[in-house]
Amino acid sequence: MKLLILNYSMNESSLLFSHQRVVAQRLSEEFEETHVITADEELGAKTKGLYVTSTGWKPNKRLKSVIEFYKATVPLILKNRRSLVIFSHMTEVQSFLIAPWCRIFQIPHYLWYAHASRSFFLYGSSPFLNGIITSTPGSCPLKGKKVFPIGQAIDEQNLKGDFSKIKSPPLDWYHVGRIDPSKQIDVIITVFVRLRAMGWNLKLDIYGAPSTEKSNNYLALLLNNFQTEITSSWLSFKGPIGRQQLFPIANQHDGFVHAFQGSLDKAVLEATLSKRIVASINPEFIREFDSKEYLGGNLEENLFNQVSQFLHLTPTAIRSAIESNYEIAKKNHTLERWLVELCRILKNGK
Repeated sequence: MKLLILNYSMNESSLLFSHQRVVAQRLSEEFEETHVITADEELGAKTKGLYVTSTGWKPNKRLKSVIEFYKATVPLILKNRRSLVIFSHMTEVQSFLIAPWCRIFQIPHYLWYAHASRSFFLYGSSPFLNGIITSTPGSCPLKGKKVFPIGQAIDEQNLKGDFSKIKSPPLDWYHVGRIDPSKQIDVIITVFVRLRAMGWNLKLDIYGAPSTEKSNNYLALLLNNFQTEITSSWLSFKGPIGRQQLFPIANQHDGFVHAFQGSLDKAVLEATLSKRIVASINPEFIREFDSKEYLGGNLEENLFNQVSQFLHLTPTAIRSAIESNYEIAKKNHTLERWLVELCRILKNGK
């Protein structure tokens, strides 16, 4: 069986998509031939066993991008249609473009989609897809027999969990992710402002960068609104980091704080596997890692109560919470498990 992967980038230096290269490499070991059609013009180092083509996709040049995508994809599909399966890795637009072709030529086609947002392209391609693969049931707006939850693909190799350096009370916290309104960084900072006013000498480091013009405006707003806190040196915006820096940074902090309300994202799981305290009001995280049912309510108050609770826990209780979360994450969200489940679906359709 041959595999065609559609993804955003094969560049190992990509801050957002370097994991897609790792996934493509690992999947190629399970198929007789693996082709990758990627959007990024920067392909990185050549990879044994992978045939990689860039479409040079430009969101602001849609017609040209679509034409280049079809020029790269359609001949490959026609040539290998009798023994091909297609995996669209987060690329719902490209998946939408080829979905009818795949149905016409009876080529199995699966899309990885782990977002709570209701994408037009997801709904448009869904009738033609063989399956939609996601992380958790709540991480995809569609439900039904076509939806396969298989966890997240967290590579443990660089996440050597170590909680020996966590202080009691835990005063050094961090957040990793895009600087985006959906991450609700303003809510996080406001919670820390309130707790510091109560006498807790907390520090907060924000790692990440904007990815859109809207996000640039959001960062500017944060820097302006919290200028006093930044000047006081307890709040820092550290900029983007590479994946290899995740554990060293985690190990410099006591806890990870998280307020995203969408799907179960990788950053909170990476912190969990790094054996950090995790204070998160993400609904999917709470459903999987917390014994209490997610009830919604005021987000700021919920996060305030979570962080406050950890500040009052004993070292033994903190260690127990970390170990419990770690075991759940290791069971359900490692790259190894994810690849096994993904290959089972791609090869067998279930």
